[in-house]
Amino acid sequence: MENKYIKFDYQEALEAKKQLLSSEFNLLQTAKRVRNYKILRKRELITKNKLKTALRNLRAKINALQSTFPQEEMPRPLKKTVAKAKKKQEQNIQEQLQDIQEKLARLS
Repeated sequence: MENKYIKFDYQEALEAKKQLLSSEFNLLQTAKRVRNYKILRKRELITKNKLKTALRNLRAKINALQSTFPQEEMPRPLKKTVAKAKKKQEQNIQEQLQDIQEKLARLS
């Protein structure tokens, strides 16, 4: 293999060296930012895991507390009357909707 040489004048060589050093500097800065990003990302994941664990423990404690509370039970006849009241309310809403539709039809 034959070596070939290119002659640069002083100004071109100086400019090429500046560009090379500038590129190297930029690469080192980018590497530093990537390293910092990785460190911050790792911290973020650790913090998220701690928060997730804390929330899981809190949820378990809340469930344990709720299980100690007495359960409210409605008597059977009261459940039926509540269901009937809801049904009447739904029918009342349907009647009101029909009335409004009839009024709209008369106005048109």
